[in-house]
Amino acid sequence: MVSRCVQIDPFLGRYYGNRSAESVAEEIAANGFRGVQYIVTRDSRVKRELLNALRQRRIDVDYTTFGNGTYDTADLPDGWQQWRMVTRQPMNDGYARLCLNHPEYRRWKKAQIASVLRQYPFDGVHIMEPFWPEYPGPTAPAYACLCERCRSLFSQMYHGEQPPDFMDEAHPRFWRTQPELYAKWVEFRAKSHTNFLNDLLNGEGGIRKTHPRIAVTIWVLAVDVPDPVRFVREVHGQDVANVVRQVRPDAICLQTHWPDWMKENLPPDYVKAYQPLVRAARAVRPDMPIMVQADIGSQPQNRRSWQWIEAFREACERIGVQSTTLYEYMLGMYIYAEPPRVVRAMRRGRNTVLLVFNKRLDAQSAAEKNRYTFTPPLQISLAEVDGNLVRLSTAPMQAGKRYRLTIRDISDDPSTRWLPDTPAVKLQEQTVTL
Repeated sequence: MVSRCVQIDPFLGRYYGNRSAESVAEEIAANGFRGVQYIVTRDSRVKRELLNALRQRRIDVDYTTFGNGTYDTADLPDGWQQWRMVTRQPMNDGYARLCLNHPEYRRWKKAQIASVLRQYPFDGVHIMEPFWPEYPGPTAPAYACLCERCRSLFSQMYHGEQPPDFMDEAHPRFWRTQPELYAKWVEFRAKSHTNFLNDLLNGEGGIRKTHPRIAVTIWVLAVDVPDPVRFVREVHGQDVANVVRQVRPDAICLQTHWPDWMKENLPPDYVKAYQPLVRAARAVRPDMPIMVQADIGSQPQNRRSWQWIEAFREACERIGVQSTTLYEYMLGMYIYAEPPRVVRAMRRGRNTVLLVFNKRLDAQSAAEKNRYTFTPPLQISLAEVDGNLVRLSTAPMQAGKRYRLTIRDISDDPSTRWLPDTPAVKLQEQTVTL
């Protein structure tokens, strides 16, 4: 498992638009990432050129797909609405939750994964968010699934017994007043979740049958509560030990739950609270590779700096986890606060210099030739900007001769950020040697 990873969604916002795949891949590599979890919200629009560009930079790329639903229903077949979870209250939040127990959804999902892996050279698969909704439990509006299929399967498992009621406090089967019945429901959800994953990986048409050599990582929620193993099993149906035992994934990713990641002053060592989940997984398989995922800027208050990210990685190592991934590359505080700087400068033949910057640039300022000065003097005929890349066309450079290039007053582009709420930041001056 690659140690330093990041998630990207190429269709999220403006940051990845109107630039080449090469520039995106160069920027990811320039910031030290060796693995990418490529979030695919619609299987029919994977960017092959981006996948190839990342792999050409020797970055592992994993196909990352949602397990319990989708943000984009365009690829779903006719009649998919029958697969919807029934939530405690109707949800219209842009996410279609799909029942883990529906056989047609399972068959379709397996076929979709197999099709993507046949078409594109992904290095691995991540089944992201395969949990049952929703925090903090049965009082949540999105708590699910309460569909007729789930009710019927529960009755089959418990010899005709009906599942709890979650709406009416006066109901004879109300979940709070029937702890034994509620415990059965918790068990049912956990078994259903594990069976769903087992089918996706090991069932007929599953990943292990269609692509036996590809590594599969299963995501499990992690949250800072007194007993996270019990809590995640009860609220989300994710029994980490049984997933490791029965599904036999190649790795586990502990996903930081939203009650944790949205905190403004979340300390980077918050992962200490996740140690019980690590121990539960490794009690079954001591050498289980484990990754921890952190959110670095989905909301303004939780944008994280490089310093925070490095301290987070170190904290993960202290709990025995060497691999981390971040949601999402362009959301971090560094995009808002750090000035552009050249990470790599190289000659491309006698007449071209390629500059690789740490972030996307303001195309107008970066294209002005007078912002670049060579010593000894060298005429520049053109400065072409592509995301975080600048290509300088120059007079012929002498072979073996060293040149110094000074770059001045180049800014980034706030309009491409997820939240354009801060001003541009500028590179005042930097000198590189060629």
